[in-house]
Order: sequence, then structure tokens, then C-alpha cells
Amino acid sequence: MYTQHFGLTEAPFSIAPNPRYLFMSRRHRDALAHLLFGVQSDGGFVLLTGEVGTGKTTLCRCLLEQIPNDVEIAFVLNPFAGSGRALLATICSEFGIKYPAKTSLKMLVDRLNTFLMDSHSNHRKAVLIIDEAQNLSYELLEQLRLLTNLETNERKLLQIILLGQPELLEMLEDRSLRQLSQRIIARFHLSALDSNETEAYITHRLAIAHGQPELFTRSAMKSVYRISTGIPRVINLICDRALLGTYAEHKQQVTPRIVSRAANEVLGPRRAIAKPIRIVAVAAAVLLTITAVWTLLPTEVFTPRVTEIATSEPASATTSLVQTPPVPVPAKLSIRGHASASDAYHDLFALWGTSFDDKASNPCELATAIGLRCLESIATLPELRELDRPVIVQLNTEYFTLKQILDGTLTVIAGSDQLNLTQAEFESNYNGIAQMLWRMPPAYQAPLKKNDRGAAVDWLVTQLDMIDGHSPPIEAGFTFNDSLEERVRDFQRRAGLSPNGIVDPVTWIHLNDVEAMSIPTLYSRDQG
Repeated sequence: MYTQHFGLTEAPFSIAPNPRYLFMSRRHRDALAHLLFGVQSDGGFVLLTGEVGTGKTTLCRCLLEQIPNDVEIAFVLNPFAGSGRALLATICSEFGIKYPAKTSLKMLVDRLNTFLMDSHSNHRKAVLIIDEAQNLSYELLEQLRLLTNLETNERKLLQIILLGQPELLEMLEDRSLRQLSQRIIARFHLSALDSNETEAYITHRLAIAHGQPELFTRSAMKSVYRISTGIPRVINLICDRALLGTYAEHKQQVTPRIVSRAANEVLGPRRAIAKPIRIVAVAAAVLLTITAVWTLLPTEVFTPRVTEIATSEPASATTSLVQTPPVPVPAKLSIRGHASASDAYHDLFALWGTSFDDKASNPCELATAIGLRCLESIATLPELRELDRPVIVQLNTEYFTLKQILDGTLTVIAGSDQLNLTQAEFESNYNGIAQMLWRMPPAYQAPLKKNDRGAAVDWLVTQLDMIDGHSPPIEAGFTFNDSLEERVRDFQRRAGLSPNGIVDPVTWIHLNDVEAMSIPTLYSRDQG
């Protein structure tokens, strides 16, 4: 209706999952990399979660366009809480497997197994993608786990990718699904867009439809973000209705007033979208497994000053093996901080685009559930600058989050309060201990070293190939051999790290930097 009025070739804000309109923010690129890694891996589960409307299905459509020719795909779009037989029948149909109208569960499994064995013998992979996986019952999720038992002596025959809303994380907390949780080799939580990304998203979709970027005023785009909180589907609903309203008023540019009215029409009067990411539970089974393995390992020092925080202990109780010397008498700060580091994690998670429920027993457990990990560092301010991540710091006796460094000014936050400090003010209050989050690779448990194998090693090879400008490998099953160790040493030299050939958390952090992963930093990317 309005396309001709604005010179558009088509409606740019359709909510259909059209890969052509996919806006690849840093977090969407990261999520797609995890999905591609899942296709390349041998067996197990890959998990992609995100709030309603954040773009999971569209990402999956984009993934399907990049699937190699030697991969068989079954895509179950809307699973239902039916029987195991009905689910298996749907999977067989998607793979093109023929079966009688009246058939048993055993016959379906046998035919699926035959299909998978034939694919394997013909050097073809089989990948099952299930969208809206939170709609599956516990029994059906367990049925899917049993399908990953179909294997040869060398490899699993079926790779399963689960796409779901945050409720899926809560389901995976259940003890009955602990075996499935332990088979998740890569997981990623897709958060909403920030303000700048929302503006870029609107401009991107207009450009695809040959629209002018000035069609929305800057203030109108900011209004869209404020109301939608960066959820792409809600952005589409508001922008589509705003274009219709602008056309109805015979105007050429969308204004904040029109955006507000459009939002009222599609969302209801004065309706505000809830905070986009609400994770109220943790995938406890996999966490217990990782924690148990971690606890049995000897204490490791990745650099002389950095130690990982064990998820089995409260974050506020974390202690250091190194006693820091007394600091000078601090200046009095003009805002109050948090009483504990655990409370400050709310602010830190917000910078990563997510949140956690107050009832969560340990924020570091939540971090692991969404593909992050906690790290404690005994570090000077110059070392924090090198790490380039927001960190929880203790200033005087209270806890703050160092959010940004800009032109020598250090910005710390505590809840809704914000304070700008000079370097001298920061260092006179800082006790030398910082806590941070970092994005870990798939199936990470400990630093990678010579002769290691597994999903994390495969992910390392993929990342190094991409950094070197090569296409990521389709095969998997790499070993951390002499050649890979030298590649790691070479990367560490370029990153200014000690070239020890061990891929510890600090090395992963620098790998993430090079790949521009969806990570918050102390320095904005345009500061240099």
C-alpha cells in the first residue's frame, strides 16, 4: 500500500524470516558461527537460545543457504508435544525417508538408522534442526538424545541443532535431561540489538528495499529502540505500521510522534516491551559436570596474574592466592556501590545484553549456561586496559563495574548510578582485584594444549583459519599437534602475549577480539 509512495520495491519490515533481510550484528555473526560449527562437528547437540523475535529462525534460514552439498538436512519448524512416533515420523519425512502409513516407533528408528548408515558410507553428514524446541516435552527431548546414540566406531551419525526460547534453558536444568545437557558441544544465547544496532538495522532493511535512509528521522529511530528494546520482530511491527501511518498522513518522513502512535496500535496503548532477556534458570546438569571436572583439576595459573572463578563457589566468596599490598587512603566516592561482587554481576551481565534472576544461586553458573565464563584477575589498570573488557572492581570497600574508558576518563556504574573518575581517582580506590566475563569456545573445560582433541580444538582451528583469511574447514576431529601449536604461538606473538602455545582464557579473549565477536569492550571499536 505504501511502497509506491516511498519508492520502495517491497515492504522492508515484513516479519517473515527472509535471509535476504538478515542484519548481521556482531552477536548474529557469532551465533551463525556457532551454527556452522555445529554442522561441521560430529554428533551431539548445538544449542541456540534467544528471546522471542531476536532472529533465531532467520539465522537458521541463513544457515540453510550455506550448507555444503554433502550434508543432508531435516528442518522441523514447529515441533509439537505429541508422541515419540509422531516426532520420528516428521524427522523421517524431512530426510525423505519413506515409511508405511501404519508403522511402529521401532520401524521408524530402524529406517532412520539405515538412512544414516547409508549417508555415512557415502561420506555425507546428516543434520537435524529443530526450531521452537522449548515446545518439546521432556520425553521427546530424551527421545532426541537417544537418536544421538546412533553411531559407528568412529563417529556419531546425527548432529542435532536446537533453537529455542529461554525457557529451554530452564528445561535443561531438570535432572532427567542431564545426559542431553552433557552432550551439548556448543551453545549461544542471542540477545537483542542495542541502540546503535537498531538504527543500523532499520537503515539496512530500508536499503534492501531501495528506500532512503532519511525515511526515518534519527529521533524516530531512537523512539523505535526505546519502545522495542531492540527486539527485531517488534522493530519490524512498529516500523511497518509507522510507514503506513506516515503514508496515511501524506508525509515523506517518519517522526517520533508517528512511531509512538504506531506502537500503540500494534502493541497496545502505552505498552512497554519487557526487558528482552530474562533467564530465570540454569542448565544445572551440564554445569555440575563441568564444575566436577574443574574441581578435580589442579589449580592452574594461566598467566602470573589471572585465575578462573570456579562455578561451584559463590562469586562473592572468591579469594585470591596473592595478597595485595595496602592501597593509599582512598578518596570518598560520590555514589554508593554494591555490597558484594555477586550483586555487581547484574550490571556486568547487562553490558553483555542479558540478565539473571535474583534467585540464581551463582552468576558464574548462569554465565556457563549461555556460553560465557567468569575470570578473576589480579591486575593493574594498564593490564585491565590490555584485557579490554568491562570488569567488576572493588573501589574502597564497595563493588562497581568499570564500563568504559574514554579519553582518559574511567566510567564506573552501580545499578542506575554512574561515575566518571580520573586515573588517579580510580587507582587510589582500586584494590587490584577484578572479575570479568569472557566468551568461551564450544565444550570448553580447561586450557587447550598439545595432544588435546574435541570440539574446542575444532573451534580453535576454525577461528584461526578465519583469522588467516581462509574458509573454515568442513571436517572435524582435529588434534592439537605440533603444527597447530606453532599457529597458536604465532597468534600469541602477534597479540603481544607470551607464546607458550597453550590456549588459556587470555588467549581466547584475544581470539575473540580479532574475530569481533559479540562482546562489550572498555574501548569503543572506533577509538583504536
